[in-house]
Amino acid sequence: MRIIAVLLLLLLVGPAFGQQLALDYGPTGQKEGRIKVKLFKYFIGGVNTLGHVDISSEVLNIHYGASGGSSGGISVVGTTALLIGNKNDIKNNLSYLLNPLAGVNGSLYFFVPVQKKELSSVRLGGRFGLKWIEGTPLRGYENRFLSGYGMLGGVYQRQLYENAPENQWIDFWAFPHLMASQLKPEDLSVFFDNQLETISFGYGLQTGVEFNRKVRLIFLLNQLVNTNNPDTLGNIVLRLTLSYRF
Repeated sequence: MRIIAVLLLLLLVGPAFGQQLALDYGPTGQKEGRIKVKLFKYFIGGVNTLGHVDISSEVLNIHYGASGGSSGGISVVGTTALLIGNKNDIKNNLSYLLNPLAGVNGSLYFFVPVQKKELSSVRLGGRFGLKWIEGTPLRGYENRFLSGYGMLGGVYQRQLYENAPENQWIDFWAFPHLMASQLKPEDLSVFFDNQLETISFGYGLQTGVEFNRKVRLIFLLNQLVNTNNPDTLGNIVLRLTLSYRF
C-alpha cells in the first residue's frame, strides 16, 4: 500500500517518461478516439557511462489517442544486462535505477498538447510505474528490488526532413524532465548502503533523432540531487541508446 500511495503522489508531481515517445505531426485533433494494441514493436540496445550494456524489448503497448489530441496508455518492457563493467556495486545498482527501461517494467504514460504547428509541437509528457530490478546485493542473498518511479516534463518535437514518396523522414525531439524514484528502507540498506533517501529526486534530459519512423538514436542524461553520498550516487549519468521499431 505504501508503494501505491507513493505512485499516486508521483502521478501528481512527477510522472515518468520512457523511450517509446510517439511522434505526432498530424492535424490538430482527431475525429474520434482510437485504441491501438502493439506487441513486441521495439528492440532497444543501450550503453551508459557506468559501464553497463543492455538490451530491451517493449512486450506490450496499449495506446489511446483522444479526439482533442491528448493520448496515453500502458507499456510493459523487459530489459537484460549484457555487460556490467563497473567495479562499484552501488553504482551498478544506480545504473538500473536511472534507466527508465530497467528490469521488468510496467508503466502508465500520457501526453497533453500545448502547442502544435505544421512541423513541430510542444506537449506535456509523463510516465509513472514500477520496475522489478535484478541488482547486486551488498549484503544478504536477496538480489531483486522493486522501485516506483516517475518523471514529468515538456516534449518538443520537430520534423527536420520529409520525402513522403520515398518514405523518408528525419525527426528530432527533446524532453527535459523532473524525475523521482521510491525504494523500501530494506532495499536501500541491501543495495545502496543507505546512501539514498526513500524517495530520490533528480532531473534529466532525453533527446534524439528518428530516421524513417523506424530507427532512433537517443541520448539520455540523468542526475539525482538529494543523495547522502554525492560523490558516488550524485554524478551525472549519460546513456546512449539505439532503438528499432518493427
